[in-house]
Amino acid sequence: MIGKNYRGIFSKMGEGLLEKLIEDLKKELEQKPNDPEILYKLGVAYVRVGKVDEARKVYKELKNIDQEKAKELLDMIYEL
Repeated sequence: MIGKNYRGIFSKMGEGLLEKLIEDLKKELEQKPNDPEILYKLGVAYVRVGKVDEARKVYKELKNIDQEKAKELLDMIYEL
């Protein structure tokens, strides 16, 4: 049986896609720095790749813009 922490080819592909998504979202934020959807997606992507400190930074920005989305992101951060 494959363990919970298995990191096979598909998870590596997924990480690569998430890293690309992170870069794309950061570019979008340059145009719309206070867009709660973009910030939320960026925070979720950081959580998915294990960059918790970066996700927390996004949370701090998001809580001033959209408290509901910020709470959802915070819940994800602490589920790790």
